[in-house]
Amino acid sequence: MTRLVAQDGDGDAASFDPTVHTRDRSLEVHRARDRSNMSPPLIQPHSDWKSWRERIRHFTWAWHAVIMGTGVVSALLHNFPYHNESLGLKITAVVFFLLNLVLFVFVCTCTILRYALYPEIWPLMIVHPAASLFVGCFPMGAATLINAGLAINQDWGFGGNGFLYTLWGFWWLDSIVSYIIAFGMIYTMMVRQDHSISQMTAVWLLPVVTLIVASSSGGLLSNALRSHSTTLALLTSGFSFTMVIIGLSFALMMITVYLLRLIIHGPPDPSLILSAFITLGPLGQGGYSLLVNGQDLSELLPLHIGNDFPQAALAGQMIFAGCFCGAYILWSMGIAWILIACYSIFHVRASTKFPFTMSYWGLIFPNGVFALLCVQLAKVLDSPFFRAFAAAWSCIVFILWLFVFTRSIPSFIDGSLFKAPYVPDAPPAPCLQVYDAEADKVASDTTVFNIS
Repeated sequence: MTRLVAQDGDGDAASFDPTVHTRDRSLEVHRARDRSNMSPPLIQPHSDWKSWRERIRHFTWAWHAVIMGTGVVSALLHNFPYHNESLGLKITAVVFFLLNLVLFVFVCTCTILRYALYPEIWPLMIVHPAASLFVGCFPMGAATLINAGLAINQDWGFGGNGFLYTLWGFWWLDSIVSYIIAFGMIYTMMVRQDHSISQMTAVWLLPVVTLIVASSSGGLLSNALRSHSTTLALLTSGFSFTMVIIGLSFALMMITVYLLRLIIHGPPDPSLILSAFITLGPLGQGGYSLLVNGQDLSELLPLHIGNDFPQAALAGQMIFAGCFCGAYILWSMGIAWILIACYSIFHVRASTKFPFTMSYWGLIFPNGVFALLCVQLAKVLDSPFFRAFAAAWSCIVFILWLFVFTRSIPSFIDGSLFKAPYVPDAPPAPCLQVYDAEADKVASDTTVFNIS
């Protein structure tokens, strides 16, 4: 074995063993790797907590995904396939609605404060190729509140007809905002942002899914309005049909491109891999919207009897049959994309650990609307299979929401959940150094001693 001999500062000989040095280096590498693989603490030390001003500065549109996730849980409780008339389920759905309403007020207040206090952040946000697309979460979250409010109105008679028409007015406002965001963000992606197939993620779908979500709310309102005004119900359902067709056409084209991206370039980066489940959103919500609006038209059009389409007596049933076929196709596509999303996430998770971020909230709404599609298929077909499948998938969504909500609490407390990728962190506060005469005298004496 070769040993190298060197001289230290006093001129004494010191041996150097390369084998020992290599072993020490290996231990250091392994320790560093272990440190990198260690899970971060559940809550950061108090000294690392972000101030509320810094939290507002880092408040992103992704927070509206919390409203979407909580809202879809309320909808699933209201439409649970077993014991649907249970008072306990209805009360729990109302509790989730009230919680969601509080969260909506908080999120909207923080969003307004962010751009009021830091107007320079808006241009940074709007050109970001991923974070800007989460602006679509705003009207989708608001739509879940409209749906829950409608359920309370129909189940409990809250607010009477005045509240029903108020919700209808909010739905029109939500639909207009959805159109603005859908086409406005497509234009922004075309002319103000840099995109490539290799960097594509499923968040491209968020702006166009707004139209699909608003269309399903329109279908529910149309059914409630039918006993008051057939004309308004038909207008609402027809407008909703246009929205769902536009939204689905954009979504299906983007999903096709996303599959091409996965095949050519592999799964996305760990920070965005959880967005793989977003593809389930337009499929589940689109199928649900087709069934709801198709059923509305099947009951509305026979009221306008004539000899030709669409006044013919069978016109509504023909349209409903086409909607059912489309919904079943979308459900089948959803099953396929669940498998693709699962093994994409497992593949990335096997090699990389990703910390808890707001992206976890993106798992709840897509799975929730897919469960709603299963519930609606069970109603239309009176199928025990779809009823059991819908109940099982709803329970998965409940468990997922409970885990993400509980895990978000410590990250909310220490502020680590507030992070905008396009906003730099504020510099740490400068440390004030207090002059210590005794310590300075000791340091001076030590320096003199060493020199001498």
